[in-house]
Amino acid sequence: MRRGENIHKRKDGRWEGRFISAYGEKGAVYTSVYAHSYVDCAEKLALARCGMYTKNVPRTVDELFYKWLTARKNSVKNSTYVTYQTMYKTHVKERFGSMKVQSVTSFMINRFVSDLLESGRCDGEGLSPKSVQAVLVMLKSVFAYGAREFHFDDPAKGVSQPKCRRKEIQIFSHEEMAKIRRAAMTSEDEDVGILLALYTGVRIGELCALRWEDIDLEKRIIHVNKTLQRMKHPDKDRGTFVAVTEPKSEHSMRDIPIPTFILERLENMRCDGDCYFLTGTTNYAETRTYQYRYKRFLENAGVEYKNFHVLRHTFATECIRLGIDVKTVSELLGHSSVKITLERYVHSDMETKRRQLERLYECI
Repeated sequence: MRRGENIHKRKDGRWEGRFISAYGEKGAVYTSVYAHSYVDCAEKLALARCGMYTKNVPRTVDELFYKWLTARKNSVKNSTYVTYQTMYKTHVKERFGSMKVQSVTSFMINRFVSDLLESGRCDGEGLSPKSVQAVLVMLKSVFAYGAREFHFDDPAKGVSQPKCRRKEIQIFSHEEMAKIRRAAMTSEDEDVGILLALYTGVRIGELCALRWEDIDLEKRIIHVNKTLQRMKHPDKDRGTFVAVTEPKSEHSMRDIPIPTFILERLENMRCDGDCYFLTGTTNYAETRTYQYRYKRFLENAGVEYKNFHVLRHTFATECIRLGIDVKTVSELLGHSSVKITLERYVHSDMETKRRQLERLYECI
């Protein structure tokens, strides 16, 4: 397929742009630039013709990683960008950073994965399979980028992810839900956030970032469009900062109906639009601080402590139990696909299985 001036799509899926880089005894000398989209290829070609496009081939894994990171900077959230930097510096740099890219083998990466599982933490203990998966996903992406852009062999291509046993999801019982509801309805205004998490499924970061301008009491809707989190400084070895950014994914930006029984309480709490919901001021409540408050709240309510995220699990599980369709539950939770909701929450307990089989027995 040919588009534009000297730009065509190759059989390997990449776009190639050719330009005259010099003239020799035998005539024009052509040079090519490559990209994975027509627009990127056209941009590279325009720069190359002006002598402004240079493609320095990375020698070490360090160089390759930072080229990959730079290429991804505008396509990922700042928190994700910082996470990549932190994972690389913490787990990968010492092992592979100074090595030549061509020297890395699949055997080395497999050995690296095993070492992370056995003693990857700072205290010498092993990393969890889920954490190792995250490091390996990043490493695979880095080497795949090297293969695409610089034609290196990809040593991570055949490396398998470590098996990760899915933990059984914890939820609050109906009795515990009732205790939380009674306590939150009569407690301080800041504790209403706990009730909101239990009956809407919002994440703690989304709750801490919520301002009154995001709450439409007339239409009874909460607009979730931000999240608050503490992140490490991208260019410093130490230190963190709090950032209010877009939510976890595009699907996390969503509208959630406000439970009717909370409306009157929210009306009495209403503040100016730029005030944060949890504090009623222009100062936010940090996630860690609010988790401490949540822990004390459960103690006072006589409820055994479970992680704050269990409020979200309980909301989702109750929705499924009451017969709310999975598509609706997925949208309320802000999942990127229904598959995530199905895998995580749609499962039947023994009593449900028994009832279903009884229907079969009746027909025999």
